[in-house]
Amino acid sequence: MAAIFRDIDQKRRVMSVYTNMLSLKAFLPFFGRVFLCILVSGYAISPAHADSQHSATARAAILNELSVTRISDMDFGNVLGSTAGTIVMPPSAGAVCTANGGLVHSGTCQPAVFGGAGDSGSIVRIKKPASNKITLVGPGANMLIDNLVLDGSPELSLLQATSGYSRFRIDDPSGIFTFHLGGTLNVGANQTPGVYSGTFQVDIQYN
Repeated sequence: MAAIFRDIDQKRRVMSVYTNMLSLKAFLPFFGRVFLCILVSGYAISPAHADSQHSATARAAILNELSVTRISDMDFGNVLGSTAGTIVMPPSAGAVCTANGGLVHSGTCQPAVFGGAGDSGSIVRIKKPASNKITLVGPGANMLIDNLVLDGSPELSLLQATSGYSRFRIDDPSGIFTFHLGGTLNVGANQTPGVYSGTFQVDIQYN
């Protein structure tokens, strides 16, 4: 969902996008989702069945000036193991997750991806989720994703990183950009198998 908002004097342009509604505010809360599947320890995917069927989704993001939209949700795929450990997801296209502490990762490793459009050379401010953490809820104890990292290269250049809004410059001549959000998933010892999910908020300002 995307929309255009312009103020009267053109000195400051901001947009607020919600999953189900639009509202003009001083910042833009935009929501993403996270998915993860914890497998039973000792369970193995049979090669005979692992590649038996494939499905794919085709999608296109239509962007207007001063707009932003969610392109992909964060997905840590499958994690196998009974010890405490971490899964590190870099904020990049074609990301490869790194498993630590005796855990095994398989399947999807997809950072959250957002797309936006503004004026080339203008400034966009992006704020990561509160406390730099995302909570995943499932059949067992909650898990945290921390050490969240934003990356908008090559369309965005980081000018200033802060605990609040980080400042980026839109470098692409078209004004169109994407940015990725990755982080570190913390898995507890003997984490109950099942699907874990959560939501998070990213705030964006256009200047």
